[in-house]
Amino acid sequence: MVPNEKSFPRGGTVHAEAKLADTSSNIVFGASQKKTKKVQKPKDNFLNELTEDPNEQLEASSAEMLNLDTLQEDMLVMGVVKETSATSLQIALPGRMFARTLVADISEAYTRVAKSAMSGDTSEYHDLTELFPVGRIVYGKAIKTEKLDGNRLSLLLSLKPADVHGNLHHKNIKKGFIFSGAVAEIQEHGYIIETGVEGLQAFMPCEESDRTLHVGQLAFLKVKQIKHDAHQSNCTCVQVDQNQMKIKSQNETNLDYILPGSIVRFKVAKILKDGIKGTIMNESFSAYINEHHMAHALEPVDAYELNEEYNARVLFVMPLTKLVYLTLNLDIKAGADVQSSDPESAEEGEPAVGSVVEKSKVLRLGTGGVVLLLNKRWKGIIPYGSIRANFKGNYDKDEVLSKYGQKTKHKVRVIGYDVIESVYYCSDDPNVVNEKLYSLEDINPGDLVTAKVFRKDDKIKGWAVRIGKVKGILEQFYLAPNARYDVGQQLKCRVLEVDTDRKVCYLSNRSEYLAKGLKLLTDYSAAQVDNVYTGTVVRCEVNYVLVKFGNGIKGVLHRQNLRGQSSFFEGQTTKFRILSRSKDQIILTLPEDKFKLGEICPVEVTNVLDAGLEIKITYAADDEEEDEEGQSKMEEFTGLVPIKLLSDYPDLLNAHMRVHPVGSLTEAACIEQNIFSLRDVPYFSGELTKDWGSVQVGDIIRAYVKHATEQVVDLMVCVRNYNKPVKVHVMMLRLNGVKNSSVDLYSEQLLMVKVLSKEVETKTLTVSAKLTDVWNGDLSGTAALVETYLDEVAGIRRVLKENSDPIAKFSIGDRISVVFNGIDSLSHNWIYQVEDTKAGNLNALLLSSLAGNAPAPQVGSKHQAVILWIDYSNYMLLISNKKQDIEHISSSGELPKNLIGRAGMKAKVLLRLDSVAICSLKKGTNPLVICPIRLHHNDVENSGSVELRQGDFCNIAFIHDKRPIAVPENVWRLWRDAKRSATSKETKKVKLDETSEKKKTKTEEETSLKKKAKTEEISPKKKSKIEVLAKKRKLEETEKPVKGQKKTQALANGIDKELPKQNGQLFFEDKKPAKNAKVETPKSNGVEAKTRLPGVSSFWESDSKQAATSDEDEDQADAADVQPAKKKRLTAKEKAKAEVKEEQRLREIEQRNADPNARLETIDQYERLVIAQPNSSISWLRYIAFLLSNTEIEKARELARRALKTISFRETQELRNVWSALLNIELVYSSNFDEVLKEALSCNDPLEIYISVIDILKKNKQKERLTSLLTTILNKFKAEVRVWPVAAEAYFWLGKSDQVHALLQRALRVLPNQQHINCIVSFAKLYARNDANDMAQTLLDDVITSYPKRIDIWSVYVDMLIKADLIDSARNVLERAVLQKLKPNKMQVIYKKYLQLEETHGTEATVAKVKRQAEEWVKNYAKAVK
Repeated sequence: MVPNEKSFPRGGTVHAEAKLADTSSNIVFGASQKKTKKVQKPKDNFLNELTEDPNEQLEASSAEMLNLDTLQEDMLVMGVVKETSATSLQIALPGRMFARTLVADISEAYTRVAKSAMSGDTSEYHDLTELFPVGRIVYGKAIKTEKLDGNRLSLLLSLKPADVHGNLHHKNIKKGFIFSGAVAEIQEHGYIIETGVEGLQAFMPCEESDRTLHVGQLAFLKVKQIKHDAHQSNCTCVQVDQNQMKIKSQNETNLDYILPGSIVRFKVAKILKDGIKGTIMNESFSAYINEHHMAHALEPVDAYELNEEYNARVLFVMPLTKLVYLTLNLDIKAGADVQSSDPESAEEGEPAVGSVVEKSKVLRLGTGGVVLLLNKRWKGIIPYGSIRANFKGNYDKDEVLSKYGQKTKHKVRVIGYDVIESVYYCSDDPNVVNEKLYSLEDINPGDLVTAKVFRKDDKIKGWAVRIGKVKGILEQFYLAPNARYDVGQQLKCRVLEVDTDRKVCYLSNRSEYLAKGLKLLTDYSAAQVDNVYTGTVVRCEVNYVLVKFGNGIKGVLHRQNLRGQSSFFEGQTTKFRILSRSKDQIILTLPEDKFKLGEICPVEVTNVLDAGLEIKITYAADDEEEDEEGQSKMEEFTGLVPIKLLSDYPDLLNAHMRVHPVGSLTEAACIEQNIFSLRDVPYFSGELTKDWGSVQVGDIIRAYVKHATEQVVDLMVCVRNYNKPVKVHVMMLRLNGVKNSSVDLYSEQLLMVKVLSKEVETKTLTVSAKLTDVWNGDLSGTAALVETYLDEVAGIRRVLKENSDPIAKFSIGDRISVVFNGIDSLSHNWIYQVEDTKAGNLNALLLSSLAGNAPAPQVGSKHQAVILWIDYSNYMLLISNKKQDIEHISSSGELPKNLIGRAGMKAKVLLRLDSVAICSLKKGTNPLVICPIRLHHNDVENSGSVELRQGDFCNIAFIHDKRPIAVPENVWRLWRDAKRSATSKETKKVKLDETSEKKKTKTEEETSLKKKAKTEEISPKKKSKIEVLAKKRKLEETEKPVKGQKKTQALANGIDKELPKQNGQLFFEDKKPAKNAKVETPKSNGVEAKTRLPGVSSFWESDSKQAATSDEDEDQADAADVQPAKKKRLTAKEKAKAEVKEEQRLREIEQRNADPNARLETIDQYERLVIAQPNSSISWLRYIAFLLSNTEIEKARELARRALKTISFRETQELRNVWSALLNIELVYSSNFDEVLKEALSCNDPLEIYISVIDILKKNKQKERLTSLLTTILNKFKAEVRVWPVAAEAYFWLGKSDQVHALLQRALRVLPNQQHINCIVSFAKLYARNDANDMAQTLLDDVITSYPKRIDIWSVYVDMLIKADLIDSARNVLERAVLQKLKPNKMQVIYKKYLQLEETHGTEATVAKVKRQAEEWVKNYAKAVK
């Protein structure tokens, strides 16, 4: 083995001739020498003897291979590109070693281009796969680095010309010098080359049609001409191929300038036992060739004759000894491992990597291993290191060597291929040879395998596994939930993808992938439309979901193709249906719904995620097949309950996660496809689900927030077969009862909506979510809402109590003993620990508002406290330690009888939570009072709790008969006498009956006998009519229950096979309503209401005539008998008065219409406005704003189109205003913004439109879209000076202030010189506006220094400093300005500015000083003129 070069004797470099004659020298790097002293070695160390012996002193008699010990730091070595990626190269080095080259190690030019590409400019960037084909020869500087584990070394190879040629001098460069240079710049007639040699400038001429190189790319160059100067040399080069890098022997005598990869003439001097020794460059330098570097792999060393010359390529030169190592293999190919990927292109019998060769023949024991003959024509080698690994402790070399006798045959597996030596390295280890799963070729996507866990990978938050000898990865998304993983554990997995580039396969052990009959998509050809495959969500965006199938196939599921706000999370595994396919682009949707909206199903929780609960539904299969035991086959359906659908109350969501562990059983209501809800089970179990056909105007329906902005809310209504979101303006949600209140809506928030209109043709609903439209103002409904909340909390406590959870032991109002632990540094709340031993580590919290200014107790001290509330979500008790609270708070949850219906009771607000506020009555011992934060789900302004501020006193009124539920007194008085039009059907019926009785009584008392006789005469007819109506009414009342009962009975008998079932028990929504369910009837307003309910419209009127006649209008027979009253004729005087009144009325209307300042309130008024001013964009925009305020989005869009057609084409600014409004509408209310933008650009000045769009995107906070737009504008309009300040202002708004200076530099490079000043001043103003005064001063200082005569810039500079309150700086600038030698009119401006500054911010002395300076300047100027 070659000794380390570090032990070379001191005293300088020894020449080759002297070195060969000096037999006492004991170190020759890379070459073995004769033994001058023997050292007895143990027999069992024979393998080390073949490779290394640091204790022997050797003579130059053999040539060893390069290894990590002989490879010196910063040594130049040749390599061959083996693999490429976009960011790195894998390079094969001599000695079967490998090195990596990163992007930053290619060249300075390539590093610069890569940085520009990261900033968005990819015009000159090409990744490494384009620049470095596999098999390309390179040379570079080797750098040793330690791996993270610290046990192994890895190599980096820098190809930078500056690193490789840093020791060369330009004066020593001669004609014919071959080197590797990088393209620094592409010019019109050629390339400027980055040489890395200090003082050497190189140019390679090339016509434009012949250009094939890119900026930063490396190429082999040959110096054609060169001119030397004292400090610099200029040369002209030509590109040469790697097979044409020949150096003439007489051209070079300095070995430092013979670089690796060059081809030289090698003269054979001596045949060594493991190679050839010779000379190069006319016998100037000694050179060695190892036996594995022959021209042909199987060629022996004795095939080369002495004193003959051969072409050889330089591999490396040892730095100190200057011994050269060569290879005779000039035709280096990419390697068999690359060819083996294409079996048809591989030669017959050529072994593939990973294949097993049954009968390989031993040729000899060579350098570094046992040399084999594979398939009678290929060379292989078993490295000694792999043989040595099979033995532990001492071993006999003769016994081991006897196994590898010449011509013996062995069964080996091909491990890899070395491209430099053209040799296959193999292994005869039985564990390796007999392994069935050795390489990626042995595994296919979809296979079921057994994997062994061997390491946790924190980067992917998963585990690295091995399947046989193949590396595998279990990513976080594909791990089975709720499973424990340990090193050495064996897992049953499904192969999802085989990545040949990374040489790894991706697996999953999720139950969805291990299911029998799994359909895994592994080939694009199988991706047919309507096929259903199992996939995993790997990315969730606002508008789409990215799904990954087997073998790396990906599909996109656009949310617009789904109904409503479908909830997805990364890692979700479910089935997807292929909607369409275009080449390699797959568009997905979800499979057909298994369950309908509102269907209630028994579910089992299978996984608890951050996003919610994964559930499983088991139901009978549809095909009526039976299993082996004769029972119906069962199918499983997986779904998700998003965390926000666990409860109507956000503060209980985490608590529900606690009480629904894996394996728990519950019921869930289907919302859409695979999304279910727990919170909606009570609603759907008590109400019949509406569909498009049954929904009527006036219905009040449950809805959910899909998306909310500052202006518009998108709602999804619970109506079957209606998938459109309905839009409600935020302003229409407000009652404006609370000043400065904000409306904060979140996704999936519950709201009730009232149907205002139903468009059958367009299948569109218009709804209102205003509180007064969906709530009748009855506070008993608010009490019921709070009662539901308390029942839900009690249910959580009940489940925790069943699980023996310590926190379930406590109740609100209990007195407990606590130990003080300290004060939270952020919230300043006092933290206690419950002293009860059964409570475990349960903490109690005393809010800082309750603690007040009281001094904190000592840590560890014990105290008595009362429980105010139990926070099951955060698992803690909220307490009070005040004596009065402990004494006056009762643990009873019932309202004392003396407080029922009481108002004006004074109470203190102890806690204000998300959903309720906890209060305590001031007097007596009473339970804690619960006050709602919201009166109704639609009380988005929290109007019911404005006065409930934590720690304050307020007057309350009780609204429940049994529980201590109350509201503030002023809220109670406000809603107590409120009357709403939305009343229940039963209430209307009662009022109608009472009205009929009153009318009937009055009629009997006031009518005459004749009238009675008439009534008796027609009573038989009336009686028959009443009987018919009664039968009809009875039929209508029983119609719906009969239908429902019939459908339920049919389903219970199993007749309907289309619906899922479980063990004969069906679970779906179409069921009997609960006892408390109310069958809703269509409600309507206006004329229809009067027709269907005669007399109700005049219910509140006391006119006896109307009461008398209303009874006669009950049926058509009576109506025919009643004669209409005769119209009274008007006298001439009355006619005149009527005409005057009509004239006055018309005059008032005309005056109101003619008044330009009158407030417009109707569509007719706006129509008159736009007709009167057709070219005024302000009129059209006011009209559009009016429609938008009424949520008439489509009409506003049509009106904008109408305005564009109406306004004259000469009014460009007016048209641009309307286009801006239309773009704003599309951005906020639709998804057609890009199409409208293209149309606007084609109809207007593109630059003006782009600038308007920037303002629109900023107002709507569209940061990503704005960033993309700025890139487009700066590329298209970079010659326009006003574009750059606009872009800079947008950068400040985006928070990219650090990029503004680079933007200014870019602007100055592309703008003409005459526009530079204006551009710099604009940027300075922007810096000042965004509080970057230092940068603004720097810019303006440079300008006034270079252009002192620009008085306008002096003024701008001073005004900017004054505005920033930098008076001293402004004074200094003006003092500099008055020293300039300018014309009198300009100096007058400066002195006026100076005088104004001192008069405003100075003193009388400074004002007098400025005046004196001005007078002196005038006198001096007058003298100079004379």
